[in-house]
Amino acid sequence: MNGFMYRGLALLLTALLSVAGIAQAEEAPNPDIALDQLVKLDPATLVTRIKTMKDESAAQAQESAALKTKADELDKQAEALVVKVTTLESQVKALAEYFGHMQPAAPAATAMAAAPAPAPAEPAMEAAAKASTNFVDHVLPIMKQKCAKCHNEDKRKSGLAVTNFALMAEGGSSGPVFTAGDPDGSRLMKLITKQEEPFMPPSGELTPEEIETIRKWIAEGALPDANAKPTTTAMADTPAEEEAVFVAASFDGPPPMPEVTLPTANPLSTRGVVARAIDTNPRSSLIAVGSNREILLYNLEDFSLLGALSFPEGDVYDLTFSVNGTLLLAGGGQEGDMGIAVLWNVRTGERLGTYGEYYDTVLCADISPDHRMIALGGPNKKVRVYSVETGQELYKLDPHTDWIYSVKFTPDGEVLSTADRAGNLFLWQAANGRPVEQLKGHNGAINALAYTPDSKFLVSAGEDGTVQVWDTWKYNRVRSFKAHGLPVLNLDVGPDSRIITTGVDNTTKVWGLDGKEQKKFDGLKDWGYSACFAQEGKMALAGSWTGEILVWNAESGEMVKTLNTNPT
Repeated sequence: MNGFMYRGLALLLTALLSVAGIAQAEEAPNPDIALDQLVKLDPATLVTRIKTMKDESAAQAQESAALKTKADELDKQAEALVVKVTTLESQVKALAEYFGHMQPAAPAATAMAAAPAPAPAEPAMEAAAKASTNFVDHVLPIMKQKCAKCHNEDKRKSGLAVTNFALMAEGGSSGPVFTAGDPDGSRLMKLITKQEEPFMPPSGELTPEEIETIRKWIAEGALPDANAKPTTTAMADTPAEEEAVFVAASFDGPPPMPEVTLPTANPLSTRGVVARAIDTNPRSSLIAVGSNREILLYNLEDFSLLGALSFPEGDVYDLTFSVNGTLLLAGGGQEGDMGIAVLWNVRTGERLGTYGEYYDTVLCADISPDHRMIALGGPNKKVRVYSVETGQELYKLDPHTDWIYSVKFTPDGEVLSTADRAGNLFLWQAANGRPVEQLKGHNGAINALAYTPDSKFLVSAGEDGTVQVWDTWKYNRVRSFKAHGLPVLNLDVGPDSRIITTGVDNTTKVWGLDGKEQKKFDGLKDWGYSACFAQEGKMALAGSWTGEILVWNAESGEMVKTLNTNPT
């Protein structure tokens, strides 16, 4: 037996004796002695002893496993506690930063002695109460439920979207809808509380709680979200006159009529030009008629010719008086060569400016009610808007696919409508040219546009023979009727919202907004190219291909006068 085996046998025998409870010497065991002692043992005692030790070992193993399971649970609880503490620290820090209550740490040596008494909790609670309302958490849910159907990012009716704070802050076609810190002066509050039209929402209404939430939000500074800090905005202190996007030109003074002697008209040797451009002054008895490189001015009180305004730039395609009647705008030029618009002072006959300088004639023109902007359209398929004061282009609209036939500002100055030969009809924010809506309904060219005096309805005349009436707030068609059977070439809306039309069938008609025919005027010798009311709706006028302008009594239907684009 080698030494390794001898040593192993000795250790085994010693272990058995130990199990039996027989102590051994600390020195290396002697196998022979150990074997003699082992032989003397009772086998039953040895088996019992071994079983007892095995049971004790199993119990210790079970206790160890239980302790390990408990330790694992404690580890998990500790990890969760660390996460909670970290989150709590972040929240406390964010709140402290928001309310501005974080103080710089005092120097270590003096921190205890110099630390002031703890500040009372009331100021922080008051700050939280004063700035507890924000757009994302409180106002946006109301907007989504009650307003977003019409005023979302894809369908911005009146140019307004309320589903995004930045877009809502931009406002709509009428300007800003809220002023931070000033709920009473904010247009949004006036609309939702029925103080100002159009009442919002158009169907139904907000609850008192919802209205109060919006009022509180504006009063607290119109915060975008919970992380924003209240700020003092200069807008809250800005006078209302400076905030206004649109201020109508003054209506002061006597009815606008020429107060100087005008140049004499130059008669033609042939028949008159097509009477495509006529307009009547909304505040006086003055009528403007496009003639041969000039504009004739008639007085409808006695039908006298007062004189002419020179337009050497070419043919006159469109004429329009401003809403207050003090300005006259003409658009025209030379086909395929140049186009331009000219603005005059009605009282003095003075040229105030020229606009456009196109490479083809200007077919349509209009001036905004505040006298700040002029819109022009023509064969170049673009609408350009110019500053009256500087003559500089303010913006350009180019989604049209065909010649622009009509441009028209609303009487309230908020919207610009534009129509073309392909039947496209667009609405824009007048102040900046942002798109508002596209109206679809005509099958063919749209030849003319006009608004009711309250700006609530837009009326359009088409090559398809129809007149269509559009709700300017809901932007849907409320009525369509066959006016002449053949193309309708022109229309106007009177001060009482009646509609006058003329067209290819040589007739002129007056309609109610309900589409019912009220009067029919005959007498035109050819196609009717222009139609309008005069003398506060008491007279009806129409101009034809032959150059004649017929004047009727709008109530009786009696023809009272014939004017001409070629006076003799």
